[in-house]
Amino acid sequence: MSDEEQMARLKVTSNPGSNLGPLVLGLGVDAILLGICFHQFIHYCGHHTKEVIHVRLLVYLACIGALAATIFTWATSMHMFVYNYGQYEQFTSCDWIAWYGVLDPLTKLSVQAFYAERAWRINKRNYFILVAIGICLCGSLTGSVGYTIIARTKHMAQFDTITNVFFYLWPGSCICADVLITSSIMIGLYRSRSGYEHTDVLVRKLMRISLEAQVPPTIVALLFFAQFASTSMTSIVQFIAIIHPKVYLTGCLAVLNSRESMRERKTTYVVASGSGALGSSCSRLTKGAISITTETYVHSDGGSVPAKENYDCPFVDTHDVVEMAERGDLDTPDQEKKFVLE
Repeated sequence: MSDEEQMARLKVTSNPGSNLGPLVLGLGVDAILLGICFHQFIHYCGHHTKEVIHVRLLVYLACIGALAATIFTWATSMHMFVYNYGQYEQFTSCDWIAWYGVLDPLTKLSVQAFYAERAWRINKRNYFILVAIGICLCGSLTGSVGYTIIARTKHMAQFDTITNVFFYLWPGSCICADVLITSSIMIGLYRSRSGYEHTDVLVRKLMRISLEAQVPPTIVALLFFAQFASTSMTSIVQFIAIIHPKVYLTGCLAVLNSRESMRERKTTYVVASGSGALGSSCSRLTKGAISITTETYVHSDGGSVPAKENYDCPFVDTHDVVEMAERGDLDTPDQEKKFVLE
């Protein structure tokens, strides 16, 4: 028995629960998350033609990456627990586990690119946000791929400074990108409020959905970073690496399906700009349009003379309100004027 095998045997058998348990749990949790993603993807396929082509391509790439990662996880488990059963060195070697650094970006970066494009649109095509998020995503990709190249020939006890730097760059840049994306989307949606309560309800729903979808993967990335910083590469870190991409994909598909569910609701809304009387008088409609008469008193030497003005307040449906909110156009006078004139 080689020295490395002996050392690995002592390490693994000292606490089999913490050294082997996360690998088995990772296999099961990853399979469950894949089932959830598969169910959500079937739902998404029912309305995917309504999405622009680049969003569809990103979703397809993320799903292909998630499926490839699950297949690789099963192959790794078969390699460790079946074909090489009884050997301990494989549990401290990175020749298999390091490849998650290549598989992870297929799903994670595709999802983050979707969120980045969404943050860019919501903030009225602010290129500073797009460039800042892009730099973080490039850093995460560099860290994960660099970690794979360097660590795949090493054992966990042989990690040097360069290996650690690449690993810290992987989740560290990912966390920075998540924080930028989430804060940008929240701020952009908040600024998209139109001032009308019935449209602002949809904006608040979009904000809640975005927050619920993006906070879990950010927390997982933080755990990924913190666990490695405290104990270096362990089976718990490997467990997080296995499930990390699926958490991103689950949230992304949930956002797309929830947004479509809101679009399908046959509720109509008034989106119009004008005086306070007009804004307060226009309300949710069920069909057609309404006419509003306001009285404006003009003061002259002969007294106050009422002048009547008629406004037609057309409506837009939920689909249009969602689209306008995600472009940051609900508060844009020109857009509102367009609907008034129509």
